Amino acid sequence: PTKHIVPEGMPGYNPRLEGPAGSTVTGDSTQAKQLLTEGLQEEGLTLKTLPTLVLTVPATGTAGQQNENAAEQQMWQNALGVNVQINPVDPNQLPELAGASTGNPKGLMMWELGWTADYPDPQDWTTLQFGLGAANNFMNYGQNHSSDATQQQATQSLLALADSDLNAAERLQHYQEAEQQLVNDVAWLPLFQASTTTVRKPCVVGFPSNALNIVAPNDWGAIYKSSATPCGNVQPY
Repeated sequence: PTKHIVPEGMPGYNPRLEGPAGSTVTGDSTQAKQLLTEGLQEEGLTLKTLPTLVLTVPATGTAGQQNENAAEQQMWQNALGVNVQINPVDPNQLPELAGASTGNPKGLMMWELGWTADYPDPQDWTTLQFGLGAANNFMNYGQNHSSDATQQQATQSLLALADSDLNAAERLQHYQEAEQQLVNDVAWLPLFQASTTTVRKPCVVGFPSNALNIVAPNDWGAIYKSSATPCGNVQPY
């Protein structure tokens, strides 16, 4: 389980990042109820008049996915007294439906998707998701009429500053500050960070291990098979 947007193993990972309002991954149900009450009052609603909330998920059909959605549904009910309806859809259609929520007040309320970085840099996890005009900003972060829109736009400006900062240390600091604000704003609701375990024979030398599990083109020339055991017969090589 994680509260991070930039995951462990990626450049810019912030081990000191806090959850919303300083919470941990276990949350703070008392404060959550208080904030929900305040939000309902701002909208002129009560728990009884709150429209049905819908979480759209990929209809993978796996037991693990169904159990995960049921657990989330139960947590919202237990902690907040809110009933969230689970809406399974074709997993191939979900990204399109999420994308159609950009600038659309009738778009999806909530949805569940995963993200794997395209390149090892915090920009891929922040600016590409929440930046001003970002293609993946389906959540309309900073592009809405909420009371927090001004703060969100300030975070977008911080991301733009980080993107152009040539000082590596400053750049990562800007991204970490922006990520903390994104987490405070619950721009995403991170659930978990997946891990991959790799087993490699000792005779495979020079093969790099990294969070993206990819090999840079210039690294292939340094990868070779040695005579270490266990391994196959390397004489032909």
